[in-house]
Amino acid sequence: MMELMQQGGYVMWVILAVTILIGVIGVRSWRRMRRLEAPDPVVETGIDAVLFWGVWVVVVGLLGTFVGIYQAASVISGPAAGQVGAALVWGGIKVALTPTLFGLLVFSLAALAWLALRTGYRRSVLARA
Repeated sequence: MMELMQQGGYVMWVILAVTILIGVIGVRSWRRMRRLEAPDPVVETGIDAVLFWGVWVVVVGLLGTFVGIYQAASVISGPAAGQVGAALVWGGIKVALTPTLFGLLVFSLAALAWLALRTGYRRSVLARA
């Protein structure tokens, strides 16, 4: 895991931090929802924040990929252009895609968490109405 974090660059640390944030917001919303006695805008905001930060992670992952591809293109088109082989190019692309893949994975999990929290909240509010 640590190798993937280093391979993906500094953007992976941002993705990890936001993933932890999503988990904290999700757990706090779930705990507050369990004690719910009436519709609560704070719970709704927390549930929506899970989805927002999930989307934000995808954007950060894409940004990391674009930066990685830009750096690789700079090296390939520079003075060492004739010395760069296909294996090196594809290795660089693999590294550049790492943040996007992790961003999409985190977003997928955040979307599932959002759906579960939103469904639980709606059921809870309807049960008490």
